[in-house]
Amino acid sequence: MISCFGNNLESLMKQKNLSVRTLSKQINTPYKTVQEWVGTNSRMPRDPEVLRKLSEFFNCSVYYLLFGKEDPKSLIGEILEKTEIHTGMYEITIKKVKTKN
Repeated sequence: MISCFGNNLESLMKQKNLSVRTLSKQINTPYKTVQEWVGTNSRMPRDPEVLRKLSEFFNCSVYYLLFGKEDPKSLIGEILEKTEIHTGMYEITIKKVKTKN
């Protein structure tokens, strides 16, 4: 997971055309510290608050920073927002059909 974080951070920085120095200034973190987070042989921030700060800066989830893909839990929320939910009682009928061989 550590190298995944470092690679994900590096990718996000490239997308925004940011250098380590620029990112360190933007998130108010020492240059050397940010440099240690970037790339394959990186380390993760020790403070979870830093992960939150990075996710806000890059407008992505902490899950994305760590794993490189969107959080499956957030997808459920998106589905619910796009779907009408009807309350009440419903009747469902299951019917067996013949298949053609």
